Amino acid sequence: MAGGFPRENCRIVGTPIGNLQDMTPRGVQALSEADIIFAEDTRTARALLNYLKLSKPIESYHKDNEGRASAKAIKHLSEGKRIALVSEAGMPGISDPGMLFIKEAIRANIPFEVIPGACAALNALLASGLSGRGSFLFYGFLPRKGAEAVLLKLKKIPFPIVIYESCHRIAQTAELLLKYFPPPLAVCRELTKIYEEVVWLNSPHETEKITPKGEFTLVVNNESAEREEKTDGEQVSVAALTEVLKDRGVGRAEIMDILKKLGVKRNKAYRGYLKGL
Repeated sequence: MAGGFPRENCRIVGTPIGNLQDMTPRGVQALSEADIIFAEDTRTARALLNYLKLSKPIESYHKDNEGRASAKAIKHLSEGKRIALVSEAGMPGISDPGMLFIKEAIRANIPFEVIPGACAALNALLASGLSGRGSFLFYGFLPRKGAEAVLLKLKKIPFPIVIYESCHRIAQTAELLLKYFPPPLAVCRELTKIYEEVVWLNSPHETEKITPKGEFTLVVNNESAEREEKTDGEQVSVAALTEVLKDRGVGRAEIMDILKKLGVKRNKAYRGYLKGL
């Protein structure tokens, strides 16, 4: 115990990003033991509590009141109450409010627990098939102004990049990403929800494939420029062969087996396969 508070009195809790069945047992326990829950969206939090058959006081904690809400949460802790902090979905403090409270708790020597939960960035990275080398960059939302300057800097990082976007700007952002990065671009929509889908775009002209509804996570295929220059000819040939085989009714597993027997490495074969779709 530090600062007079037990760790279990203060918990940062990950919540489902869509499917409520993804709530973890530890997360359920944290919410059930909390005296007060601080939530980015009180309506979403109430719906989750109803699903879990819990009844708890909920206080608002969002980007416009972070300072006041953080002070209030620390005051509750000083009075011996247990609190839990949740965002609208996923982990607080990443792209959602919460980091200010975490910094204030550390500054005040208040211990806390982080209860892990669902993460759209990791779901999308795996669903994209672009995570073969084990490294990636999570960026979050691109700025409304100066996005192209940001992308020029991101091009220097030779890893897949995960970006969040709203339904209102998804087509515009997808076109911009395909202008700066090699295809395919994986567009993941409504992850873990009933209408979940992933589409791969190979050119800015394919944005009509996107259903502009819900929440989006994009995975950018950001291979290093040197690697792209060395493999471009091979990728084109793999894509062309894939297209021919697909037109002749050959299935994905057989296509991948053919490419493997031709000596094409698995990751290169998969990227070429996607380009040939």
